[in-house]
Amino acid sequence: MIRQANKLDSYNIAKLIIAGWQTAYKGLIDDNFLNNMSVDIMTKNWGIAIENQDETNNIYVYEENNKILGIIRFGKPADSSSNYNAEIHVLYPSLKRNGIGSKLFTFAKNYFINKNTTDMIIWCLQTNLPSIKFYKKMGGKIVSTRKAIVHNIELAEVGLEYNLKE
Repeated sequence: MIRQANKLDSYNIAKLIIAGWQTAYKGLIDDNFLNNMSVDIMTKNWGIAIENQDETNNIYVYEENNKILGIIRFGKPADSSSNYNAEIHVLYPSLKRNGIGSKLFTFAKNYFINKNTTDMIIWCLQTNLPSIKFYKKMGGKIVSTRKAIVHNIELAEVGLEYNLKE
């Protein structure tokens, strides 16, 4: 079931994202950083983000048997100069190839379509080839690159565009 996140979900979201980063970004981001990610700090930050949800900042979780197995955060683009109407900011299923990522992605895409949004972008590490493959499978086309600073680490990202009018 996909439902809107609430503050009580913060701890489980933090654990899921840290595990996701430690798996997906191993060898792509500094191991020292990955191994020292703080569940407490991330729990606090997600709690604040959840409390501040609105039309521009939506946070939903995928839950089965009272266990959070995925998270998606979407809304207005983080970059105010973006040419896009919408952006998926965070998408983490607990496991790969189990359909949860596809369900969450489709949920956000349909949310935007129902709001008459015409286009969407998602940014992904340029070296994260499995995720890029997934986003392409979901209909995305690489249209841009940029440098991003994530926790004081400079990383190259690719932007995948989705035309929501099709």
